[in-house]
Amino acid sequence: MVRGATTTGGNVIADPDADTTRCGLHRYVQLVAAALGTGLEGSWYGWNTEATAYLPLPVSPCSAGGHGQRFTLLWHERSGWSLGVGTHDEVVVFATYGHDVVPAPRVVAAFVHDVMRGSHEPAVTAADYVRGEVRLRLAAYAPSGPDAPTATLPPRRR
Repeated sequence: MVRGATTTGGNVIADPDADTTRCGLHRYVQLVAAALGTGLEGSWYGWNTEATAYLPLPVSPCSAGGHGQRFTLLWHERSGWSLGVGTHDEVVVFATYGHDVVPAPRVVAAFVHDVMRGSHEPAVTAADYVRGEVRLRLAAYAPSGPDAPTATLPPRRR
């Protein structure tokens, strides 16, 4: 057994705080999708040195001019949410919510709706990035209890 590690269901977790934060990120992306009234198809989140997420929005007849492109939400732990257009390989960002790196899911949904209506006011300054604070805020979204069920997002594309 690794010193200081936690065991849950036979799996050794060397850093339980990181695991809670990953679960929180996963749940946060689920809640943002729900606030937008969309599913998680095509979504992913990644956790290498920094946390990221990708959430494609439903295709509509007016979406992004066709050609396999669609509106997409991107999240990065340093910059928060951005709205862009493109495919999972390349997204051109045209709006960023810079007021908060981890806004409530309903705030993300309002940001998307405002941009789509053309009424989004760009943030003057980006939110300050403090890794520990961002990770604590993500961990707060983690389901409580070791056996709390959640569906998993697909792994990040390589």
